[in-house]
Order: sequence, then C-alpha cells, then structure tokens
Amino acid sequence: MKLSEIAEVTQGAFTNRLETFSSDVMTSKVKPLSLKEFNQTLGLTYRISKEKDAAITVPKDKLTPQLLTDSNSLILHTQTQKIALLPEKYSGLLLTNNFIKIQLSGDVDKAFFEWYFNEHPFIQKQLAVLCEGIVVPSLKLSNVKDLEVDLPPAQQQILIGKIAQLKKRKSALMAERSELQQLYFQHKLIQSLSKTNRF
Repeated sequence: MKLSEIAEVTQGAFTNRLETFSSDVMTSKVKPLSLKEFNQTLGLTYRISKEKDAAITVPKDKLTPQLLTDSNSLILHTQTQKIALLPEKYSGLLLTNNFIKIQLSGDVDKAFFEWYFNEHPFIQKQLAVLCEGIVVPSLKLSNVKDLEVDLPPAQQQILIGKIAQLKKRKSALMAERSELQQLYFQHKLIQSLSKTNRF
C-alpha cells in the first residue's frame, strides 16, 4: 500500500510567503522548527552552534494545525530523509517547507513507523532511487505520498516500536556518558596542570 492510504501528508510552509508585517489582520508569533531540534529528537549531533531563534509573525487564519508540530505526528526532513516523533516540548512550532508532517491513521504504531522509515531496507531503497541524480537530495511531497509501505500486524508494530525507542534511549544515554567522561578527563588534566605550575 502507499503511504497516502494510511496517513495524511502535508508539506510545511514557505515562511517568506506566510510572514506578514501588516497591522490589518489578526496575527500570531510562532517559532519555526529548527534542524537542531529535529536532530536532537533523533539523537543526532548538530554542527552549527548558532542558529537563528527568531519567531515570525503570521496571520492567524493561515496558521492551520497541519502547519504546526505536535506529539502525535511524525515529521520528515526532506533533505536528510529522516522522520522523527517530536516530544511534547517541541509542540506548536511552525513547519517550514523543508519539513513534511505525516499524520498516521490510528492503527499504525508511530514509534514503529519512525524506526521503519529511518532504518528498514525496504524504505531506504525507495528513498535512494527517489533522490538519485539530485545535487542536494530532497524529497518531494508527491514522492513521499507514493512510498510503498508493508506493515506487520499491530502487535508486532508495538513490540518493534518499543524496542526501537529503548535502543534510541540507550544511544542517547551512552552519548551523554561519553560527553561527561570527556568533560571529567578535561577537568582532571587542567587540574593536574595547575598543580604542576605551583612548584
């Protein structure tokens, strides 16, 4: 079956077309979802240390729920071809045109689908073909909707989803442990140098 048969798939907005400076309409300030927040959700490192954190002003009538993040939908980054189930703390952020929102039907386990999309060879082969020959690989909305999916029974999805979440949590904890070890060793080295310089 195609992804469009089990999910509502929506492209994010072009912020320059959505942002307004008019005082004639009711507006809301909204912060766009950043790649840093997206990568943190997946446990990936993000190399850019400074990223603009500015909210933009948008007409309230254009700010539909499909353009905002929530903790019940999967978000696809079109250039990295990865999806993430965002935590509650990232709800209410604006999806820009680099993101696609995937709202799965109730009988598909979201944690399973995050793993399935990001790691299963069946999906990865399709993505490789769709992004072939492009200088900067990017998925189109129509291609995402047409992705073929082959889902196991619901109970198996739930089990795989739980295992995938535990694996992701373990990776995050190991990365945090490694970072803390590096800080500890750095502190000890500086401390030993300070003691040496006293004599």
